[in-house]
Amino acid sequence: MLTNISFKNSRKQTLRGILHEPKKYDTAILFLHGFPSNIEGFTTTRLSKTIEKTNYLFMAFNFSHTLNSDGKFEEKLLSNELKDIKAAIDFLESNYKYTQLVVVGHSTGAINIALYAHKDKRIDKIVLIASSGELKHAVQYEFTPLQVREFWMKGYATYNRPGKWYHKKRIKKAYYDEFFTLDILGSLHKFNGPVLIIHPEKDQHIPITDARDLFTAATKPKKLVIIKGADHQLRETKHFRKLCKYLETFIQ
Repeated sequence: MLTNISFKNSRKQTLRGILHEPKKYDTAILFLHGFPSNIEGFTTTRLSKTIEKTNYLFMAFNFSHTLNSDGKFEEKLLSNELKDIKAAIDFLESNYKYTQLVVVGHSTGAINIALYAHKDKRIDKIVLIASSGELKHAVQYEFTPLQVREFWMKGYATYNRPGKWYHKKRIKKAYYDEFFTLDILGSLHKFNGPVLIIHPEKDQHIPITDARDLFTAATKPKKLVIIKGADHQLRETKHFRKLCKYLETFIQ
């Protein structure tokens, strides 16, 4: 059963999420959502429901400045999300007993863990799903040309996505600027644990070359899996099942 949880980050903001605690478990899985998604997004929702049926401790949370976690969306920063990961692991470590911690990230969540993992020896394994390898190239995936112009002309960009939680919300240029200062490949190379890189073949946002760059940067043991025909969110059931199969094999 999934229960609601909350904890504080280093900036005293409350971060809110969900957790599944089976009666017996050895492994904890921390899942990191993408941008500008949240734990109610398609990928997180399906994964949490799947893992709920397993004997893994599972937690996912909304990064700061996202949906019901504290902070205004416009002030979101990747560097702050890395600190949120530490706070999440602190929360897990303080409240639950496990022998292995696996951190799984999708899209920008994968970028975050690639940047952070080498800083935290409590992380045993990481999984990067549909991750970019170069933030300076990811700018074109994350923002429209109009938004980039807005960043330079106004100091912020506005989202026009009717029906989405971030519709008509602004985000400051500081978020965009970090795409040119943070080093995904260099950070990933410093992580010494096992790495699984999973990339959808038909990812409409991030090319397969990024996955190959990540694989080259990662140290052994490492594995690269391309899921044929899959899109960025692995929407088709057969593709999602393959993802879960690879995850389970890697986690065991």
